[in-house]
Amino acid sequence: MTSPASVVAIAGSCPTRDNFNSRFNPDYKRWFSCDLATNQTSMVAQMSPPVEITWNPLKPMNDYDVWNINSDLSREFLPLLAELRPAYLVVDFFADVHFGVVRLPDGTFVTNNRWKIQKTDWFEEQHALGTLTPLSLQRDTEEYLSLWREAIERFAAYVAEHCPDTTVVVHRGWNTNLVRVKDRPEPMRMRRYKPMRPFDVKRGNELWAVLDDYCIDRFGWESIDLRDEQFTSYPEHPWGIFWVHYEPEYYHRFLAELHKVHLRHSSLDADVQDRMQEIEDAVRESGDRRWRHAQALADSRGEIVAEQRARIEYLESLGPGRAVKFAIGQRLRARRATNEEDTLA
Repeated sequence: MTSPASVVAIAGSCPTRDNFNSRFNPDYKRWFSCDLATNQTSMVAQMSPPVEITWNPLKPMNDYDVWNINSDLSREFLPLLAELRPAYLVVDFFADVHFGVVRLPDGTFVTNNRWKIQKTDWFEEQHALGTLTPLSLQRDTEEYLSLWREAIERFAAYVAEHCPDTTVVVHRGWNTNLVRVKDRPEPMRMRRYKPMRPFDVKRGNELWAVLDDYCIDRFGWESIDLRDEQFTSYPEHPWGIFWVHYEPEYYHRFLAELHKVHLRHSSLDADVQDRMQEIEDAVRESGDRRWRHAQALADSRGEIVAEQRARIEYLESLGPGRAVKFAIGQRLRARRATNEEDTLA
């Protein structure tokens, strides 16, 4: 008998939502049902009162973009979450790291989404009037962190009150600055492959870790952390290369990690869980061994190439005549050594 799928809600963005998309994980619906999500709403805006404005797109928008803006303004996610009471709530803080917010004159906040709200007549008019105060985690770090901490405290309290049986999972954020391109042995820098908006990846990852650490340490939430595996982006990603558009294996690993969270919170016997961990550790150990062997082989080949390059540079420094004499001398010495070995044998 098949068990019913566990209901999942997402307060985050595409690095989390894509895990519950059949393009990335074709069979995810066998185990999980993603019934509610926000997209690219900062936590500061999410916990701010609703914003009632009239807006129109500067250029045609699809229905999804229209929903995205209205969802950010209305804060509809919170009452819908309380109604759904999902088994799992997965959060990521992409919007806080990449967008930040704008403060309105009445003290409310809107996510400063350059792909969505900034493409509306309302934003253009208010920006021209100077009524919007932008706040960025990277630029206004301490002020933003203060607002964010206050917001996440209220968010955690809301979830605890209205969804007491929901397990919250922090999807630890990771911006890659590498892209894996076909026919290249090593990944290359993303901005060398394609012109992109400037973004301080190192600083962004440091600040993202601050937000994640706060939630895990303060509230004891579960976490999924794939940062150490150094996944890159790739050109064939359905949404294109980007800091949080990863290789296909990333999404498979995420789902596997969510399975582990589910098993820890199910009635599965502890001994069975230990056996499964033993299996995973053995598979990982085998993979690590193959990687070390491949790395050792690559290093040895690198040493040979370096020696050959040094020899070529030395021969070039001798000039044509001396280089020929040196090469002939090397051959004579090698032949003499071979003859001596044959005599001794």
